[in-house]
Amino acid sequence: MIIDSHTHYGYNSAWGNYSPEFVTGVIGDNVDYAICSNLEGIDAVQVKSELDCNLDMIKVAKKYKKLLPLAVCQPNKELDNHVMKYLLSEYPQFIGLKFHPECMKLPADSSKYDMYLKLAREFKKPCLFHSGHIKSRFSSPKLIYKKACEFPDVPIILGHLSTGPKESHQAATEIMIDSIEHERATLFCDISWMDFGTGNMDDVIYLIEKLRNTAKGDYTNRILWASDVPVGDFNQTNELYRKNLDNFRVKIASYFKDDKLLQNLLYFNVRDLYKLY
Repeated sequence: MIIDSHTHYGYNSAWGNYSPEFVTGVIGDNVDYAICSNLEGIDAVQVKSELDCNLDMIKVAKKYKKLLPLAVCQPNKELDNHVMKYLLSEYPQFIGLKFHPECMKLPADSSKYDMYLKLAREFKKPCLFHSGHIKSRFSSPKLIYKKACEFPDVPIILGHLSTGPKESHQAATEIMIDSIEHERATLFCDISWMDFGTGNMDDVIYLIEKLRNTAKGDYTNRILWASDVPVGDFNQTNELYRKNLDNFRVKIASYFKDDKLLQNLLYFNVRDLYKLY
């Protein structure tokens, strides 16, 4: 079993027009499920409202059973959380919340996120944040960590573990370690964009090694495999998708020689975080 923990569909997005059929075609039979959000509520020529983009996501998830819906949040636009509360109340299919501080140009430590994180706590939903370069004014893992410390009981995922270079990934890894060893926040991370297209898994291996050997023990359960389909040249065809997935499996299996670890990264960690039982 494999779950891709970070995908999207969406028309008129900054990345292009990507139908649900395109997304399911790329992932194909390689994975059993993909956690998905609607780019039309995140980054589009004409951004849809929080209500409309998420109602569309529910329709898509109903038709395409492989796609498990995240609710896109727009704290930069909403004055209160009544729309999101309605969506989470009426549509328990939403397994978590999605934030993109970089696209919203809203720093991740802004108080405007609080009303959504309170709902995440109430409805027991994990929150996926796009995390950018370690120096980003909006989506730095440092800013996300600062906000996560205000809500230590809410699982918060650093999407991409930053989209910067090796130095950004390593700095974000140290943030993960700090959150664990000092019990300041409940941070997870997905590894989309990490080492994709390079052929090696150096940054991912570094992350696994560090979380395997924290002062509090093995915390590799905080790592989730993901692709970020359809963003990136390596996520445009089923062949490239399969190639990257196979490369991940081969490199991690050969380095760690631990089948249980590999299965946890590809499936069980995501299943347990989102309670997909």
